[in-house]
Amino acid sequence: MNLVDIIKFFERKYPLELAYEWDNVGIQVGSLNQQAKKVLISLDLTKEVVKEAIKLKVDMILTHHPLMFKPMDKIIFDSPKGWIIKNLIKNNITVYSAHTNYDVAKGGMNDTLANALDIKNPKLLDLEDEIGRYGEIKTMEFVDFTDYIKQRLNIETLKVIGNTDKIIKTIGISGGSGSKHMYEAKKVGCDVYLTGDVTYHTALDAIALGLTIIDIGHHAEKIFVPTIKEELTKEFSDIEFIESKINTNPFISY
Repeated sequence: MNLVDIIKFFERKYPLELAYEWDNVGIQVGSLNQQAKKVLISLDLTKEVVKEAIKLKVDMILTHHPLMFKPMDKIIFDSPKGWIIKNLIKNNITVYSAHTNYDVAKGGMNDTLANALDIKNPKLLDLEDEIGRYGEIKTMEFVDFTDYIKQRLNIETLKVIGNTDKIIKTIGISGGSGSKHMYEAKKVGCDVYLTGDVTYHTALDAIALGLTIIDIGHHAEKIFVPTIKEELTKEFSDIEFIESKINTNPFISY
């Protein structure tokens, strides 16, 4: 079994052509023409994740967020990204990333989040960008809903924007940075919209729009790791798929 066999299966479910034009998905470093025994799965690729991969002697790291979004005109080994590339090549570790193609695909990030939140009959939120989901959940008070989100998505903190004096029944969600889709959430009648990386001025726009937003943070996409591990383990029983134990969340809660 080679790495290419894993990726052929993966790309049938999450085709590269679904990725947005600005994105950089697929193989990032290395070769798929090598034997597959161990694969590490991580949300992000940091120096700590690479060190973990070297220690575990894996053949590939499969990430959600790409190592490189833009072309590099130089690779300096003393720089953080240069160190990562050097050590990946030195230890013959391939890196493959599935980002917006995974987000958009049926059964991908947004369906995974919708399932985790137990959204009933989730529908596509933004028809133009083909991303996001919305639907109904069990009715609850807003304060209970925030606890529900933390428990379901395994997150410690969240940020709330807008009116909190309401009953929650219809919710919209878009993994990652989904601020631009808040207008669609308002249009379809969501009581609250969940996404990440909401900026100050976007928050002001949401309040003016009369929409309540919960910023669950970009790191909530860590749900990618156990989900993909389960999918690939079912298909390739002879290969060891390992969840990274490195917390790549750059934010610290106090």
